[in-house]
Amino acid sequence: MPRASDEHCSRGMPFYRTKSCIRCSPFCPSPTSSNWASCANGGRVYDPCLLRWYNFDSPRLKKSIWRASSSCGLVCLMNVNDGNRLLVGNPIKRDWKLLPQVPDSSSLHYNALALSLDCRTRGYTVAVAKCTHTLLPGNSCHWYLSVHIYESTTKSWATPFAQDIGFRMGSNKAVICSGVLYYFIGLHPWHRCLVAFDLSKPPSSTESLIQESIRCPYRLACAGLINLSNKLVMVGMIEYYWPNEAEGVVILKLEDKTWREVARMSISMYMTLHGKNFICCGAGDFLFMHSSLCPELLTFDMRQKVWKWSSQLCPCPRPDTEPLQFRSLCYSGFRFEPRLDVSS
Repeated sequence: MPRASDEHCSRGMPFYRTKSCIRCSPFCPSPTSSNWASCANGGRVYDPCLLRWYNFDSPRLKKSIWRASSSCGLVCLMNVNDGNRLLVGNPIKRDWKLLPQVPDSSSLHYNALALSLDCRTRGYTVAVAKCTHTLLPGNSCHWYLSVHIYESTTKSWATPFAQDIGFRMGSNKAVICSGVLYYFIGLHPWHRCLVAFDLSKPPSSTESLIQESIRCPYRLACAGLINLSNKLVMVGMIEYYWPNEAEGVVILKLEDKTWREVARMSISMYMTLHGKNFICCGAGDFLFMHSSLCPELLTFDMRQKVWKWSSQLCPCPRPDTEPLQFRSLCYSGFRFEPRLDVSS
């Protein structure tokens, strides 16, 4: 399959006027031909093979687009002000395509996005999980979840699941691994479980969905879900609660419906990265983390269990000189693999 060579990327990346990115809230690429795109008003892309940052932006994509999902060489972007407006495209080819409007235009509290590309057929699937609530007497909330699936082969949306989920709230985090949509729900933001939604055989009821849910082993203030070679990885920020747990970041891998701890970020790295304001993406065996307050990129090798800081600093705007740029954007981003054989 034709992929952009390292030499091609090195010579051509500075000239691509694209925004395959938005510095995100999960991790990034691997030292093969993957790139990590990030931005804050102006796009930045990091090449882990050449260890270099490039400008990477496009006037087609507005700064209000911040939620993103990627798969191989494709990226899907959702407008923060209009969750029904989605773009899918190859950042290298700049072939952005506006998808048909997502069903259910009601006001939402949570809106999660996930993309999956079938490398064999070149077809792709987009999943959008929407969650809204109704306020009950006593200020309690009753939540309603709907899952919408777009198939590029049919060029249409379907809604295989739309039901009340009781007092369990949704989230903005979702990912597709091996044909399964994983999504966070829970009674509290820090007490959430993971539900597995088989796209080929959707659950028939809320009870069947909850019955197969997977609990998180820690109280997490927030967490990101990453597909690493069709293996589900979660990067979570442990909420401090004395005397049981200290604040920090933990990396977990899902094995047989059980979370296995892979590693924890050291306190020194957590402080350097400004842990409460960092983003992450991933591919292959590597996780990449970045912060709006730290110019360095932190890499974690899942196989070798090795942490490493990038040698080149990210050319990001400085918060003290350009504060409005960071205040006007949700700090987000994604990874993509430079490929010339996939299109939207």
